Amino acid sequence: MDDDSFDTILHWIFRTPLGDAWFKPNEENISAGVYLRVEPGQFRIFPYENSYLVPFEAAVRELNPLVAVKIAYLLFHSSEDATAMYIDLNTRIQILETMSHLGKADKEQCSAFIRDERVLIV
Repeated sequence: MDDDSFDTILHWIFRTPLGDAWFKPNEENISAGVYLRVEPGQFRIFPYENSYLVPFEAAVRELNPLVAVKIAYLLFHSSEDATAMYIDLNTRIQILETMSHLGKADKEQCSAFIRDERVLIV
């Protein structure tokens, strides 16, 4: 597959936070990645052909955003019954148990913590 402008965007989004160690998963089976919808029903995911990103790909496809980024977020801790992390009075980030719940997430929130993987989806 030849690289095109979509590949350039995927690589840029993935590399930009890399310098800040945002994409450093703490376990081998938890991979960071970027999803980009290139047109209705067609998308690309990077890194390519990473089997650990299959659940992320399926969940994000159901949610259907233009772009989604899976970021390792090692500092995330919450009580087991918490459903959101409140940043301030008007801002919260929803907390979902597993990646499979992402498709039913509140899309208006624009982000979610995934408890079992300890990752942030933006």
